[in-house]
Amino acid sequence: MRRVLAASVLLAVTIALASPRVGLHEGFTRLVFDLPLGTTYRISGQGRTFEIRIDRIRLEANTVEVESPEVASYRVIPTIAGTVVQVYVAEGVKEKDFVLKGLDAKSFRLVVDFIGKAPAKPRAEPKGPDPPKPVVVIDPGHGGPDPGAVGYVVEKAVTLDIALRVKRLLEASGIQVVLTRDRDTDLAPPGLKDLWQRKITDLKKRAAMADTKKTLFISIHVNSAPKPAMGIETYFLGRAIDAEAQALAVWENGGGEVGRKLTRETETAADKALKDLLAQANLGFSQKLAEKLQKSLTSETGSPDRGVQSAPLFVLRTARIPAVLVEVGFANHPTEGRRLAASSYRQKVAEGIARGILAFLSSGAYAYTKPAP
Repeated sequence: MRRVLAASVLLAVTIALASPRVGLHEGFTRLVFDLPLGTTYRISGQGRTFEIRIDRIRLEANTVEVESPEVASYRVIPTIAGTVVQVYVAEGVKEKDFVLKGLDAKSFRLVVDFIGKAPAKPRAEPKGPDPPKPVVVIDPGHGGPDPGAVGYVVEKAVTLDIALRVKRLLEASGIQVVLTRDRDTDLAPPGLKDLWQRKITDLKKRAAMADTKKTLFISIHVNSAPKPAMGIETYFLGRAIDAEAQALAVWENGGGEVGRKLTRETETAADKALKDLLAQANLGFSQKLAEKLQKSLTSETGSPDRGVQSAPLFVLRTARIPAVLVEVGFANHPTEGRRLAASSYRQKVAEGIARGILAFLSSGAYAYTKPAP
């Protein structure tokens, strides 16, 4: 009697171990069998029926409706050799099985997954080409052996500091920025000793960066005057409208005889531009860019508004895109010079330039400045 009881208990434990548990998951249905160590099994499939043959384990006959997207039902069939579990699946379902550790040291877990077809991906709408990202050239004036204006500040240091700040601000708005220089240097070859030749080479290389692969060109400078003066002014290419603008052009073009020579060359280039329809359009956009920058800078800094003017500035003479030169203040003015020496004020100047650029790009003029494909 004890032997019969013991056999009955063993059979009950075996059946409990082997009976499949069903799990429904996204994209697949899982059958799990907990089996005694040493149990062998075979899995085969044909069409929409899979068979799981478990040797030496006899389960009670049963039919279970599953009704998952992958499995309709399964049927347990006891046999002399053990048990066959027939699984009825949807069309196209694949089977994958693997073994895991069991509940204890005397068992293992057989996992059988029935995997449905991957849902068809929705057809993506054809995407048009991404709009070109604006590329803005920021030109910190002077550098290296050329200090620029010297007063309460040194021009080359102030322009570089402001340019780096503008770069960070524009890049935060998704604008690509190219600097003509990012350290205290000019663009002339290191071995070129003649300072005037260095200046001419430097200006030509800066001007060449205003090509049609770019969007805008902004040259940043600090002003100086023999008499006390302060304020911000912005220039686009053209003839000087007064002696003061002419003098500034000569100074920014290198000063002295070289400055006068390059100014005369630039005046000739400006005259030619005024006779060319495409160049005229570009000069018009340059003037609009200058106006946006002037308004933004004076608003941001509170510095006096000295206006927008044209001048024969060499660095602008070959520009194929809207190009301007901005004088952000006077180095030798006791108030403005000290302001430009302050990091907080230079940040205001940078924000004024960046906002002016963004205002111009969002005004609709940018559509006319894209390079032809």
